[in-house]
Amino acid sequence: MRRTLLALSALCPLAFAGVAAADPAPPGTGTLTVRAFTGSEPLPVNRADIAVTPCDAEEAIVTLVSGPDGSATVSLPDGCYEAKVVTVPGGCGLTDTDPVRLTVVAGAEAQAGFRFGCA
Repeated sequence: MRRTLLALSALCPLAFAGVAAADPAPPGTGTLTVRAFTGSEPLPVNRADIAVTPCDAEEAIVTLVSGPDGSATVSLPDGCYEAKVVTVPGGCGLTDTDPVRLTVVAGAEAQAGFRFGCA
């Protein structure tokens, strides 16, 4: 019984990942992944709100919330974007408050990292 459960626990994530990977992104879109972490050995920061704004606009088009693994991902059309932390989780402070400017390219992943100092 334990071997069956062990095998299923290892194979289920692979099966779902294969289904998600099979869904093609719309043409002209890429992904933006933000990561919130703390410490010299990066530990994830949960529930950080990160606003994403096109470089030529002032209003955010989406606000991502970091999950338990410290990351969040969104599909976006090709272009220039800025990501900025707008809500810092309780007990934490942001080490660099400047927005991160990045370019999203079709079929590729752009990444922005935000380092926090947490008590």
